[in-house]
Amino acid sequence: MKFEEFMNQIRQWDNRCSRWMMRHFYFLFFQIVLVVTFLFFFLRILETINLIAVVPHDDLHSQILLHNSMTTMIIVFLMILNSFWMLFLFNGMNRIRLVLKDINYNLMRQKHQHKN
Repeated sequence: MKFEEFMNQIRQWDNRCSRWMMRHFYFLFFQIVLVVTFLFFFLRILETINLIAVVPHDDLHSQILLHNSMTTMIIVFLMILNSFWMLFLFNGMNRIRLVLKDINYNLMRQKHQHKN
């Protein structure tokens, strides 16, 4: 086996390992973090909705604070949903980049084989 072929094999294995790590570690880690955060805020929103029945209707300050906290939680909830969408888009862009990188690697390899 020539040195060039050996180095091509090493590059191919390195590419496969880095692709596996990117696909399975980083995105799963971020998805788990987002799901835990999503569930936390979802439960907090449900608790806040349950507080609506407990807060007296004649107390204006409590009503304003409840409305403010509910609005803030809905904004945070929507931002978390937006994070899921962004993670999905980045995952798709990363997969397209890896497919193009594989195509480029195979085309360059075939070009060098035809040259020799």
